[in-house]
Amino acid sequence: MKNDFTFHIKTILIVNIILTSGILLSKSLTNSLIAYLMGLIALVLFYGIKKLCKYLKFINRFKTLFITLILFQLLLRRQGEVYFEWPLIKITDIGFYYAFNSLLRYLVILLSATMLSSASPYQMIKALRTWKLPEMIIIVVSFTIQFLRQLQVDFKILKQNLEKRNITFKGKSLKKRFELVGKMIIPVIGSLFSDIKYKVIAMELNGYGVNKRIKPFKYQKCCVKDYVFICIYLGATIYVFF
Repeated sequence: MKNDFTFHIKTILIVNIILTSGILLSKSLTNSLIAYLMGLIALVLFYGIKKLCKYLKFINRFKTLFITLILFQLLLRRQGEVYFEWPLIKITDIGFYYAFNSLLRYLVILLSATMLSSASPYQMIKALRTWKLPEMIIIVVSFTIQFLRQLQVDFKILKQNLEKRNITFKGKSLKKRFELVGKMIIPVIGSLFSDIKYKVIAMELNGYGVNKRIKPFKYQKCCVKDYVFICIYLGATIYVFF
């Protein structure tokens, strides 16, 4: 079902700042898990259930990488109280904490990227300008988020084209998959550089760098629901962590 309870880009930015700050300041797995669940709820409210399903499918692609990271943290961190020990294997409370806390942090990073990737870079530029940030930072942040989204789209298209030639990731070892990804990255980055070139030309034609402003566009201001949601989200975060 489509979600019509839309929010302002500033609300999305502030929620992501609160979310990432909370997960970085967390000192327990419980708090980290609650912060992540709050982020998932925010994603549903911002974009609806379909966006959540896309996010879950997206992180499912990285399951091999996540499992590898968890195993490395569990096996390499040997300090603390021992949970399980076998001749060459020792799992401790510190290893367990770092393994799953790191996983939740990576999931939050991908969650934030998912929330911000749907935002218009021009709307984001306008929103960040109201916070009186340096112009260079505003441009870099706004277009970096857009390029991350474009990277995902280009990678998906290239993968589909390879599948038409019977070149897939299925049935291949982890080493072969990394080699295939390495070969796919080169044309994708080349496409991104070309896209950047045309965007820079477009900004110059609009007078950016001379007037230090991009051509005006329609900009929606924050509503009462935005302020209410920010207050509730911030209050819930403070309650959980403090």
